[in-house]
Amino acid sequence: ELRRAVNFAHEQKVKAYITVNIFPHNKDINFIKEHIGVIKDIMPDGVIVSDPGIFMMFRNLAPEVNLHVSTQANITNAESAKFWEGLGAKRLVLSRELTIDEIREIRDVTSLELEVFVHGSICISYSGRCYISSFLASRSANTGECTNSCRWNYSLMEEKRKGEYLPVFENDRGTYLMNSKDLCMIEHLPLLVGAGIDSFKIEGRMKGINYVAGVVKTYREAVDTAYNGKAYNIDPRWLRELSMFSSRGYTTGMFLGKQPDEDYNFDEASYKMSHDLVGVILEIKDNIAKVGLRNRLDAGDELEYLSPGLEEKLFKIDSMQNNEGEKIFSARNEDIIYINVPSGVRANDLIRRKKSGE
Repeated sequence: ELRRAVNFAHEQKVKAYITVNIFPHNKDINFIKEHIGVIKDIMPDGVIVSDPGIFMMFRNLAPEVNLHVSTQANITNAESAKFWEGLGAKRLVLSRELTIDEIREIRDVTSLELEVFVHGSICISYSGRCYISSFLASRSANTGECTNSCRWNYSLMEEKRKGEYLPVFENDRGTYLMNSKDLCMIEHLPLLVGAGIDSFKIEGRMKGINYVAGVVKTYREAVDTAYNGKAYNIDPRWLRELSMFSSRGYTTGMFLGKQPDEDYNFDEASYKMSHDLVGVILEIKDNIAKVGLRNRLDAGDELEYLSPGLEEKLFKIDSMQNNEGEKIFSARNEDIIYINVPSGVRANDLIRRKKSGE
């Protein structure tokens, strides 16, 4: 599967990276050594690691592989950056706890590529090194199995400190003390470009293709604009697009300095989404699209397609055909149907629909 994924990415002329950023115990080492041999044969564009032992195993067993140091390595200062550069790293994914001024100071002392997260969920723990999930659900975030325990509903009680009250914001379901808003830096990308960032990272763990496609497309346009040397004006379409996808509200994290009142969502832990993914275009010929449905679809629905490099367009379907060529007026999740679509739509584009009441 890894080989097919990397080959597919390269066929689409995009880079592919593999994560090996767990914090291993002794029992994991032999398997990791075997895994390194497989990765060496596949040759992705880079491997993301956080543990120094895994880093050195790659350097010894697969020195030709480009190594990126994960945000979980907690690179928060210039000396750490120089340390990893001395070991042979190619890229540093900086800690999420840095301000833009601190990033500039790191840029001044290293020639390595620098990467930061610019969008997505923020772990309440220090750059993702969390044990809440391990203790409460026996699934370790440090081996890629986080259950998002920080998003659960908690009530706070301290038995021994009578009269000392902590200000807690809550609703009738409890309080969301550890429920960070999602990161969104699209309005401030030129600041990161000016600080010397080479790569922008979007968090996408457990996200669907609708989220990934829409957010990546939006940031691709924004990044290209930030690098074209002209004035960076926020396109209202970008904000509209990001508002469609699941979020818990947005914050700029620590990039612009600590803003505690803006960082937490005290009201709701669940995601909010304004649009549903309807289907994926599998094939297209003469404006007739073969669509794999991911949701129910009815004749008369107003739809919108999402395509790389193109503005989103609305269209309405009056009817559709099933695999037998029969005219139908409704279809269900996982059905294959055929519909008329506007010009410019391509295979692998997504079709979505605004939620009722949004």
